Amino acid sequence: MKETGVVRRLDELGRVVIPKEIRKRLKIKNGDMVDIFTKDEFIILQKYHPLKQDILPIKSILEAVSKQMNVGLLIFDDSSVIYSTVKGIKTGEMISADFIKRLPSFLEKELSSRLDLEVIPGHKFEKDLYIERILVNYETYGYILVVDDMITKKHKESIELVNEYMKHFLQN
Repeated sequence: MKETGVVRRLDELGRVVIPKEIRKRLKIKNGDMVDIFTKDEFIILQKYHPLKQDILPIKSILEAVSKQMNVGLLIFDDSSVIYSTVKGIKTGEMISADFIKRLPSFLEKELSSRLDLEVIPGHKFEKDLYIERILVNYETYGYILVVDDMITKKHKESIELVNEYMKHFLQN
């Protein structure tokens, strides 16, 4: 495969196959959304994620909740951090593959700091965690993670409120 690109023919419906090597490198799975746009004479394909498109309103509510409750919040998908109020974790950092594999067993449970979880490679949380799925029309758009010394009912209610806001935002 050439580093500059690959030559493919369009079929009669205008479809083109994205080579497996490219999909693997960019972590594009079957069913993932792709943004298609043109710039001058180029057709550009870009991995699309609705949470990454207009993040400002979501950032605002996350920062407000984080400040009000004095907790760290992390929005992520199955590959990278979308937004973080957790010190030391930046937007775009990769999520640990081991954590993603174990993620279904962590959802909506209080996770102790003693589990030694590595959400981001090289970054272990020394506080308790709580993770909830961002679900819109039965489709998972990402996850919300809250980090604090001790997870309480108040944390869960706040995360549910943020989640409802994001669902409403993503549906419109």
